[in-house]
Amino acid sequence: MNEEIRKVLEALKNGEITTEEAEALIEAIKQREDYKDENFESSDENVETKVGEITVIEEGEVFEGDINIVNGEAVIKGIVNGDCSIVMGKLTFSGEVKGDMNIVGSRVKWNGGVIDGSLNIVASKEEGTPPKVKGGLTRVNNLLLKGLFKVFLKPFLSGFEIKNGNFKKSKKTQKFETLIVEEGKEFKTDDDIVAEEVIVKGKLACGNLKADKIRAIGTISCGNIETEELIVEGTVKTGNVKAENITVYQDGSISSGNVHAENIELNGVISSGNVTCEVIWGNGKLNAGWLNCEENRLNK
Repeated sequence: MNEEIRKVLEALKNGEITTEEAEALIEAIKQREDYKDENFESSDENVETKVGEITVIEEGEVFEGDINIVNGEAVIKGIVNGDCSIVMGKLTFSGEVKGDMNIVGSRVKWNGGVIDGSLNIVASKEEGTPPKVKGGLTRVNNLLLKGLFKVFLKPFLSGFEIKNGNFKKSKKTQKFETLIVEEGKEFKTDDDIVAEEVIVKGKLACGNLKADKIRAIGTISCGNIETEELIVEGTVKTGNVKAENITVYQDGSISSGNVHAENIELNGVISSGNVTCEVIWGNGKLNAGWLNCEENRLNK
């Protein structure tokens, strides 16, 4: 057995990391090995990897390709037409990244800006005004992961990707016009689910969940949620929520890594690392690391 995978399994056995975190690390180790085998002698002019250096993209400047920083510093005021990954380094950001921004074990100073893809942060310290994130937003604060990433992934940063709040993994997708889980019933799968409408009166556990309309009267536990309308009368536990409109009734609750929506009517409870929206109102309770919204009318 690969020595690195053995250490991950030991950490899982000792209760130091969750099953999901162990799966993510093992997948990352495998991706790193694949990258080393396939790309060891290759050179890509559109991927810039720097170790222990300072990289500056000035305002008005455009960098074509991906930027990877290991144990270094990046100051991004301009545009990166690709992904940007910072591992064990420092980032000052006010520009725009067209792809994903991946940050591991680093210090970050936000000065606004835009990230068109996903923002994924593992065991990092942040300050300032966060950027506008158009894709998913994921934050993992487990400090043990910082050490594991440093040992396993630092030498081959380009060998891993984080997509939609998780390491890229091949999953099956189940498609429905309308998925209804009746009261007292349970629908459990590791697959992603795509539907026009999802109504859960019982229990639903799945991978990522994408639908035009989702109504949780019972319990939903899933990876990430993407929907136009999310109505919560019961319980929703998810990695991230991306929606146009969210309604949480008095007895409803959402537990999520991050929530991104246009409008939120909150009369129940939302517990989330970050909440980004245009307007939030209601008489409910919000437990969030930070709230970024244009209009806050909670409890008013």
